[in-house]
Amino acid sequence: MTTLISVYNSEGCIGRCDARCHEATQPECDCICGGKNHGMGARQAWENTRVMAEQWIEKYQQEHPFNAGGLSWEIPARQPVQMAML
Repeated sequence: MTTLISVYNSEGCIGRCDARCHEATQPECDCICGGKNHGMGARQAWENTRVMAEQWIEKYQQEHPFNAGGLSWEIPARQPVQMAML
């Protein structure tokens, strides 16, 4: 089962978004994605998850400024990625 997002703490996995969510046909969902991937199919869920991850990184960078000796959080331009569905 393809897992797109999983969240762990010291006790183990506390939430995940996987095929049960993005391949769902029922309206109920209590997934870690907050419903963004629910019933969207694997390709769209993959893209949704990428966008969410970029937003989480940006939010973290804003909340935790970093600049030490000219270094910064700047992320290089994203390179195109070819995704193969197995």
